[in-house]
Amino acid sequence: MGVTLLLAQAKRNIGKRKIRLLLIDNGFMDEKTLWIIKYKLGVDFIVRIRTNMHLASDVRSFRDSPFASIGEDKKRGLRILGVASLTNYDQYGDEEHYKNRYKKNFKPNLINCVMVTEWNGRSYGPGHEKVFATSLDVSGPLKIVDNYCLRSLIENTLFRELKQGWNLAKIPMKKKNAVVSHTILTLIMYSLNACFQTKLGRALTNKGIRRLRDEDMSTIHKLIVFSGEYFAIFDVEEYSIILRAPPKIFFRIDPKEAKKRLGLKD
Repeated sequence: MGVTLLLAQAKRNIGKRKIRLLLIDNGFMDEKTLWIIKYKLGVDFIVRIRTNMHLASDVRSFRDSPFASIGEDKKRGLRILGVASLTNYDQYGDEEHYKNRYKKNFKPNLINCVMVTEWNGRSYGPGHEKVFATSLDVSGPLKIVDNYCLRSLIENTLFRELKQGWNLAKIPMKKKNAVVSHTILTLIMYSLNACFQTKLGRALTNKGIRRLRDEDMSTIHKLIVFSGEYFAIFDVEEYSIILRAPPKIFFRIDPKEAKKRLGLKD
């Protein structure tokens, strides 16, 4: 339930529609949690299935089935099978759903899976295929695996970078306040570093803070406009154009250029 609480808080923080897909490691797999993620929080998921699960065995039985969707990429040496609407994952549902699994009127919830039979030219024999469960459509199974491969970027450029490079796991003290402070400060430092690695960030650092303040910050002619979850910074003269109340004389901006940039018509 901790995952769902964290996801719900994240949706409140950054917007309900911002998070659309979760890529989940099998160590965090829980059937009721997957159900809540999809049907209560409205987020799709892809999760790797543990080899010893019955669901993995059931999916592998479709290896030579004409009902499986086939996705192949010979250049990358990939062959993926998609199996839709499996009915044998009894645990996939809420608490009451699982309790009723032995009743005659029990109706299992459907789940989709993909199975990797070849990866980078290496074939996985029967019983050794890599299996993934997902709430997404699997008629194009290659797309499912390509999406899940993004987890490697998250793991290597975020988690390992934070733990090994930024010492996130080396807590100075075991008190709650110390742990929270250490975590927040580490994340802020990591985020600032990531921002300044971008093209815009490098351009800002090359200017230097004194020049940046002189050019972009030392003005009283800027204002921040908020609209719902969004905000923007405008020059006062720009904002007067948006309000359809422009001054007779413009001192800092070219009104024609501003209208074109802002997408405004006369």
